[in-house]
Amino acid sequence: MRTAAKQAARVGLDVLDRSELRRLIERPWFLHFSFAPEEIAHAETLGEDRRLEFLAGRFAAKEALLKVLGIGLLQGVAPREICVEQTARGAPVVHLCGRAAQLTLSSVSVSITHKENVVAAVAISLPEAFGATADDLTGEAVGNRRTELTPPKELDAVPPPKTPATATVGTSTRSEREVQTTAFLRVRVGQEEVHYGGNLVDGARILRLFGDLVTEITVRTDGDEGLLARYSDIRFTAPVRPGDYIEARARLVRQTRLRRVVELEAHKVIRASPEEADSAGEVLDEPQLVCAATATTVVPHRRAHTATARTSTAEEA
Repeated sequence: MRTAAKQAARVGLDVLDRSELRRLIERPWFLHFSFAPEEIAHAETLGEDRRLEFLAGRFAAKEALLKVLGIGLLQGVAPREICVEQTARGAPVVHLCGRAAQLTLSSVSVSITHKENVVAAVAISLPEAFGATADDLTGEAVGNRRTELTPPKELDAVPPPKTPATATVGTSTRSEREVQTTAFLRVRVGQEEVHYGGNLVDGARILRLFGDLVTEITVRTDGDEGLLARYSDIRFTAPVRPGDYIEARARLVRQTRLRRVVELEAHKVIRASPEEADSAGEVLDEPQLVCAATATTVVPHRRAHTATARTSTAEEA
């Protein structure tokens, strides 16, 4: 393999068990965060098992390519900005957009393989300055899976995004990559919370749970409760009644200097069954989504500055 002082071939490898994604790909927020519209459209034409295999392969390829770019998940490039399509012969072809296109080298090749529940992907990128292509490194193993990306750039010319205080540092193991800022609450809905006829609880009750979760997120990331600016994409999908147990989860998906964007979901895990008996209840086989939303919260400038300073100190150490 030829090397140079400022440019070098970069290789990324990712291996996963596709069962890791089985439940995640049923969640709309994860599907639209992780996959490009073209990938989602193709997946919807497949049967259940083949759909899981297809999306797991694409997810592994994205992680491998992020390693080639020298960054991890949630560090400046969203997985949906990496689209892994296929040629007429079925070979994977990578198309980059948005921030991903600004960080890439001049050529990249991807290979995906499956063995029962195991999915593996390899990505190779090689600067054109060598006068060689990725095929020189991989020969027949990659073959026609090479795609040219323009305009060519040296990766060193674009500094990677700064790592947030709670983001993953490095991509050596899957357990490290999965470190992220999350929050969780489980509550029982009481009779006193009925607001409408038919023993219905109002949607504001769920939004209050979401507000508490967002507050916890900003305390963890910035040491401040912050100020909730807005909710967007709110969807109420099932009724909530007294005696129901609700699990609410939050996940930080984006942050700027002052803003934090949080994805939120609430699921019913236990349902009251008054039709059986006054005190009867039922544990649901599958949690039922009752509400989903996206929240944007703002933290004070002094707190955002302090969090940035803490991150810089940790990186220097």
